[in-house]
Amino acid sequence: MMQSQQPRKWFYGVDSIRFILAFIVMLSHFDNVYAMALKSSAFLPLKVVGVFLANAFDGTSAVIAFFIISGFVIHYPSKKGISNVPQFWVRRFLRILIPLAIIIIVGTGFDHPEKTVTWSLYCELIYYAIYPLLLKINLSWKTKFIIAWGIAAIIIGIGAYQDILAFIHQTDVNYHGYYWQFGNYLTWIIGLPCWLLGVLIAEHIDELTSVNSRTVITYRLAVFAISCFCCFAKFHLHLSYILSMNVFALVLYKWLQTEIVYYKNKQANIRLEKMGKFSYSLYLCHPIAFLLLKRIITFNGFTYPLFIVLTILVAYLFYLTVELPSHRLAQSVNRRYFKTS
Repeated sequence: MMQSQQPRKWFYGVDSIRFILAFIVMLSHFDNVYAMALKSSAFLPLKVVGVFLANAFDGTSAVIAFFIISGFVIHYPSKKGISNVPQFWVRRFLRILIPLAIIIIVGTGFDHPEKTVTWSLYCELIYYAIYPLLLKINLSWKTKFIIAWGIAAIIIGIGAYQDILAFIHQTDVNYHGYYWQFGNYLTWIIGLPCWLLGVLIAEHIDELTSVNSRTVITYRLAVFAISCFCCFAKFHLHLSYILSMNVFALVLYKWLQTEIVYYKNKQANIRLEKMGKFSYSLYLCHPIAFLLLKRIITFNGFTYPLFIVLTILVAYLFYLTVELPSHRLAQSVNRRYFKTS
């Protein structure tokens, strides 16, 4: 039976994308020893390859794609409303908060390297909290997105004016550069329009039936090229992520929509789909895993692949021992205290 004929309890391909995105975030936080070595070469072609590798894995772009996927996954089964809001919150919050709390506790012994990723999880928690309210606002989701995008743009214009000046004058004076510069409790406003793009995908995904492989490949290449440029521009053109990402999100929206439609009628990679189940664990614990491994293994060009493999293994073990039990606990609490919706 083709996947498009199966009940839409889940969309194939989404977990594969999640794993790839988490993998990109992981690589963006690892010191790229190959890029550093090649960039110092006197041979120009090798230097160019080094520059490419240094900008090939843009973690912030991947996080924005995660926001869009999150909006899609949350909204699709709830388009007609949420019958039990407390049940919705319990299911979502427990699955996120328990692994997050454990990582934060462990991170106290390592000067909290997990802060490089947890900012996005605070955003996610706020989106889960306000989603039932957003459902009740009597406006189209497109209008809600436009309003959210406009509010974010105004706040960026006011709060990140130093980054705007740095880009205009091409100077690093007071240049911040990062997307999360407003901190854990305000960045969600900047990321909300990206999350709502996922909601827009969910609104119309059932109306879209097919897409050809050439279109998918074109979007993949375009997204990769633009993400490389955004990474390069952040460091060399003083184009802050807070200025580029909400624009790039529009391209990511079209790419992710294309991927989801494509895999309605095409078999997703089974191995990647399975690995995608622990993408949250990989995203959450790789900064600490990297520091732990550096304490026992010398980090260099020979051990770089080993660090990648071992970090993925650590993430999988974290999934089995922490994340998966958190899922089951959330299900158990809902079964015990709430009627099934």
